[in-house]
Amino acid sequence: MKAAERRQLILERLDQTQKPLSASYLAKELGVSRQAIVGDVALLRANHHGILSTHRGYLLEKNLSSQAQYIGKIACQHGADAVEKELALVIELGGKVMTVEVDHPIYGTLSAPLQIGTQDDVQHFMTSLESYEDALLSSLTQGIHVHTIACETKDQFDNIRTALEEANIAL
Repeated sequence: MKAAERRQLILERLDQTQKPLSASYLAKELGVSRQAIVGDVALLRANHHGILSTHRGYLLEKNLSSQAQYIGKIACQHGADAVEKELALVIELGGKVMTVEVDHPIYGTLSAPLQIGTQDDVQHFMTSLESYEDALLSSLTQGIHVHTIACETKDQFDNIRTALEEANIAL
């Protein structure tokens, strides 16, 4: 299979799902190395295909799924010890943590897609985090970060904000 054909198949696979696909999964499916997939995705991005990298794999920006009627941002500050509590609170109250961003003094705003919407997503994220010391973006900004949160209503969003404030997580 030619590289261009493989890149087209990657786009097709990503277009057919709203769940992230890992480089390892795509590599196995297409019979190439994981590194070949990583390179292909880099080239696809360079050609203006909106591919996001999440902790679970690749997603097309246009396929971000959410039943959300309301999307808002909440500024937070905490250490690594409160990550699981923060994410679990948002999920328990019906929200989905779409992104995390920090305001870095040199690079400006740094953002990463999270797409954490279930307790299983929280556990997967926490397991991944255990493998990397100081892996949180907020470790660059004394724990200060902003989450984009999607939920069904503004009232639900306000409840999430209140719960995070009560837990001394929201600023």
